Amino acid sequence: MRRTQTAKTALSSISRNRLRTALTMLGLVIGVSSVIVLVGIGDGSNRQVEERMKALGGDMVSAYVFKESLDYDDIVALRGLPGLGPVAPSKRVGGDLTAEGRSTKRSMTEASDEHYLPTRNLRLATGRNLSPVDRENRSNVCVIGATTANDLFGTVECLGKTLKIAGVPFVVVGVLEPIGQAMGLNADALALVPFSALPSLGEETKIETVYARPAVKGSVDTAKAALLHFLSGEKGLSAEQFAVVSQDDMLSASNEINQTMTLMLAGIASISLVVAGIGVMNVMLVSVTERTREIGIKKALGARRSDILRQFLMEALLVSLMGGAAGIAAGLAFGMLAESMGMAFSASWGVVAVAVAASTVIGLSFGIFPAYRASRLTPIEALRQE
Repeated sequence: MRRTQTAKTALSSISRNRLRTALTMLGLVIGVSSVIVLVGIGDGSNRQVEERMKALGGDMVSAYVFKESLDYDDIVALRGLPGLGPVAPSKRVGGDLTAEGRSTKRSMTEASDEHYLPTRNLRLATGRNLSPVDRENRSNVCVIGATTANDLFGTVECLGKTLKIAGVPFVVVGVLEPIGQAMGLNADALALVPFSALPSLGEETKIETVYARPAVKGSVDTAKAALLHFLSGEKGLSAEQFAVVSQDDMLSASNEINQTMTLMLAGIASISLVVAGIGVMNVMLVSVTERTREIGIKKALGARRSDILRQFLMEALLVSLMGGAAGIAAGLAFGMLAESMGMAFSASWGVVAVAVAASTVIGLSFGIFPAYRASRLTPIEALRQE
């Protein structure tokens, strides 16, 4: 039996049982689309983090102090070290932000100085940065992100307006350009106050985090070495009391976690492909039982075992290919829906190809036994069946 004739016969058999074929394909559609969507969201998230990392500048180094703390004199000392460019202190401040009868709990307040924005590569949309005068005068002023501005004032046009942090009034002097969230910083939901304003908020002037950039662009290792030497040598901190990491370090860790989670989810989604393969086998076995007399007649007319085997394998292959194609369409459609809802999605044709290949291999693998069983029927046994 020629291959074209085998394919036509298989298509004819499939078309006679459209509902059964559709239900058989459903598991394959779910499996393929799930793999595409989950891996696509994982890859999209990684790409989004990388893009936002570039927007923030990829050569920043962060030093986190755990059990001890630094003071502002340490920041001044760091700025004098070779290998370091701009250096900014940071301390998180608790308390709700309120203004004009509104409040927001998703905004974060940080205390720093005029070096914070250039160190973290943040830009002003309007207004001005914090200044040395603000620090010297202990002025209660702040620079806020676009999300904070909209949450509290309903607009980014809020220069000169007053908001309260933990009940303490601060005047808005600047609003940041929107940039999104990356590596633990959501600059859009930020409220930045002078480090010297900490006492007015009932906070100690102790520094928890130091952000720095290398004096020469790209010399991240030099900047890390300078911070490590200062904290361990000058300050005498042990390795358990601080950590110095670059944005590349954080990006690598984030990507590794995302990839692990993506593979786990894709593995779970792949289970549905195996279940679908079992469904293909069951349906094919039912089909063999229903078509026993048909098989007997074909064998009596001269069909070989290999012809019967090819026909049923072709049916399994066509069902798998159609299920894979429908799964691709469904996966890409759900991916576009996820994007429209603000989720990151990146369709990789490599992943699509692997998902379809897996669907095809599983469909064929589970179709082998029914096809073999059909090919082993003898004409006399087959023709006896009602």
